[in-house]
Amino acid sequence: MTGFKILVTAFVAALFFILPSLVMAQPAPPHVFLGSVTVNGSPALDGTSVTAFIDGSQIASSVVSGGSYAALKVAQPVGVNFAGKTVTFTIAGLPAAETALWEMGALTELNLTNAPPQPITTQVTPTQTPVLIVGEKGDQGIPGIQGVQGVAGPAGQGGPSGPAGPAGPSGVSGPAGPQGPTGPPGPASGSGSSIVAVLALVFALLSFVMIAGSIVWRWLVE
Repeated sequence: MTGFKILVTAFVAALFFILPSLVMAQPAPPHVFLGSVTVNGSPALDGTSVTAFIDGSQIASSVVSGGSYAALKVAQPVGVNFAGKTVTFTIAGLPAAETALWEMGALTELNLTNAPPQPITTQVTPTQTPVLIVGEKGDQGIPGIQGVQGVAGPAGQGGPSGPAGPAGPSGVSGPAGPQGPTGPPGPASGSGSSIVAVLALVFALLSFVMIAGSIVWRWLVE
């Protein structure tokens, strides 16, 4: 009898140690979502996937049938705490507009709609039109330094010949040239030459007589 009591006592003690472990090993009840799915204002086509995410990790997925998605069970894994975390959804890979907070064992009807992409708005900054204000004329500035002389350009083409100039004055007469050589004797003349010779002789004689008479006259007068 004593042995039996000891065996029962040991069994009860083992249950006290084993039961808490079994309870802790059981997963927490999931948060179940269900509802309709609308894409671009119309019910989603059958077979469209609906996926739930927590902290960027995929937790559960379902498909659309008759415009609604089947029960989507978002279960919390053992050793992980989802309490108070945000559940996000995608419809065929596109983000849904709706989100929810995870609650253990809750059942939530959540109608999902796709979130159309937001247009990118570019803010245009107006450009101010400059106003031109004409002021008074300022003083004349100081002349700048003369620049360096440029390189000489290539020679131009020759121009046409100019008109002929007026004739110059007559030059000074040159000096007389040397006397030319004596010409050859002319041919002997005829009777004409004899007459000339006679007349020459007569004049010579007259000259002699006159000179002689002059000398005699001077002699007599003296």
